[in-house]
Amino acid sequence: MKRQLSILVLALGLASTAHAQFGGIKLPGLGGGDSASANTGNIDGMVDDFNKESATINNVVSYATLQIVAALGDKEQIAAVRTVNENLKKTTDPKEKNSIQGTAIKEQSAVAQELLASDQAKAKIEKLTPEMQKKVGQSIFAVAVAALRLPALSDKGQRIISSAGANPMNIMKVVSIKDGVSLIATALPKMTTIATTGLKLMRDVKVNPGNPAADSKLVANTDLVIPE
Repeated sequence: MKRQLSILVLALGLASTAHAQFGGIKLPGLGGGDSASANTGNIDGMVDDFNKESATINNVVSYATLQIVAALGDKEQIAAVRTVNENLKKTTDPKEKNSIQGTAIKEQSAVAQELLASDQAKAKIEKLTPEMQKKVGQSIFAVAVAALRLPALSDKGQRIISSAGANPMNIMKVVSIKDGVSLIATALPKMTTIATTGLKLMRDVKVNPGNPAADSKLVANTDLVIPE
């Protein structure tokens, strides 16, 4: 359990960094919090809410990063995206889907970050079809919105841990959020880079991706455009 607490602390620290990078936008519930009210909360409901929010962000960010890599990657990277997309289409098990998406975020967010940071990124985006430019812009926007929402989700994780601390019998319930917390710690730094680098690139090529905010609509674009 100490290891899970350490993961959560790391995630919270990374979330604070991302919050600062996006201009200190105030997010609901971020920072502070009344420990007394947290301890009296329904931990089952809190854990359920956390996992639902985490799954929603997984869904959005996984498809967004896959689309960025599909648009800017090489043949091998595009083939990897196609495989992940096919696996997502095949599965009907929510847990399996969430696992595939979590792995995709960890792996493809790193690839997307490198592609957007490369010297060739601007030229590649300029050569894309208008449809693909729009897809990339929407994907970068989605990652940015998700990154802005994660600090509040991390804060929710902190309140769950506080609630569990008031009743040791709840420890096992809290452990069920570990995958979401671990993913935040792993992916958030890459997501903030994708957002800041990607938004600038899109504007440099005269494609307006929009202005992401924590309360912007967050929708998964599951209809990927993958080059043959």
